[in-house]
Amino acid sequence: MENPFELIENRLVVIEEKLEGLIQRIDNPSVSSPTWITSKQLALHLGISVGAVTSLRSNKIPYYKLGGRVYFKKQEIDEWIEKTRHKTGEEHLHEWLGSNK
Repeated sequence: MENPFELIENRLVVIEEKLEGLIQRIDNPSVSSPTWITSKQLALHLGISVGAVTSLRSNKIPYYKLGGRVYFKKQEIDEWIEKTRHKTGEEHLHEWLGSNK
């Protein structure tokens, strides 16, 4: 009969290894994130539906088509989102006040 404490220790080692891998993926997302993602993965990344991704694809977001499948570069999408940022009213006011001095 196996020692139950050895079984528990072995399981804990496996759990620790998996947790360490998850922590590394969280700390270094660029290492764990794929460069190319599908419409479904992009929808999950953005928190929108796949249909919304398809609508955006019509003329807004960059995409690639290979063998009838659509792919996106995650970095390009993130950069596109950064470019679509709208300024707050306060930011507009500070710009206006700064230019009128």
